[in-house]
Amino acid sequence: MMAPDPAFASAMVGEVDRRLVAAIDYLRSEGLAEQVDTGAMSASPSAHALQNLAREAAVVDDIPEIRRLFSEHGHILTRPLFDERCHIVPWGGPDLTPSDFTLLQSAFIDDIGLTARLVAPSPQHVAEFHKSFDLLGRELARHLPNWWQELEALVAVILLAESGDETARFGGASAFAAWGAILINPANSRAALPLALTLIHESSHLKLFYAYLEDEIVLNGPDERYSSPLRREARPMNGIFHATFVLARMILFLSDLIRTDAVPALLGTTGHDAIEADLRRLRAAFDEGYSVIAEHGVLTPKGAQILAQAHETVESCGDSQLAT
Repeated sequence: MMAPDPAFASAMVGEVDRRLVAAIDYLRSEGLAEQVDTGAMSASPSAHALQNLAREAAVVDDIPEIRRLFSEHGHILTRPLFDERCHIVPWGGPDLTPSDFTLLQSAFIDDIGLTARLVAPSPQHVAEFHKSFDLLGRELARHLPNWWQELEALVAVILLAESGDETARFGGASAFAAWGAILINPANSRAALPLALTLIHESSHLKLFYAYLEDEIVLNGPDERYSSPLRREARPMNGIFHATFVLARMILFLSDLIRTDAVPALLGTTGHDAIEADLRRLRAAFDEGYSVIAEHGVLTPKGAQILAQAHETVESCGDSQLAT
């Protein structure tokens, strides 16, 4: 779970997409008595978002709503996926239909409203994002191929959007309901280092979502709130577990990156100093999250195993990894 593993990531995506096809087949054939050609179905992030909304309607036995959802948005189920992985799609651009906007917006609404109203990003920010992403891709593919290949395996679409609310700032987001997509605010991820960290951050959430398919991981009640390492607001234990896992993966990534020849190309002569500063910041945040979970977390055996792996990973990166 902690180290990059492209083969495992590809298998993970295949399993989630197979479950999507089975779920939509069930909703339409059993719930709506429709004939479904699952062989023509594409597992896009929008298709996952449609299935999520239809499942929510099925939970309350709202058959008319299920019928409406598939009637209005079902066309996205047969639309081919983009040829390349990590396909960059600006919000408001021609690659997204009105159904995509509706479905993806529903999937990316977060618990504190930072991504509740997505709008098209600045063209300048998009251009700067493309430049940094292309550079990052070349350097990671050369120097850290497992990290790059895992990212490509996990992420089909990178959505670029900004908030329509000036008081609601976000860097990135991911959601199981939009599996295969990550959302990035290009205004905050134009330079190589913050972009790399955002990509690892959000793709790590996707990796952890997979672990929840067969296991609850965290047994604390949703109304319990604790101090969070990545937010000012107190959060449920589940959110803190996600944050702590993600922090461990970011630390591992930076510890791998700082030992490569990619640093000068990506970050210039002060690159090592920047990475060291981020490592110290992330390590402090990890320690905070780990302490909260260790004291208050109620985990399944699998959850405890993942947490132990995260702790062992961070300890293995140690202060010695900060040396250039």
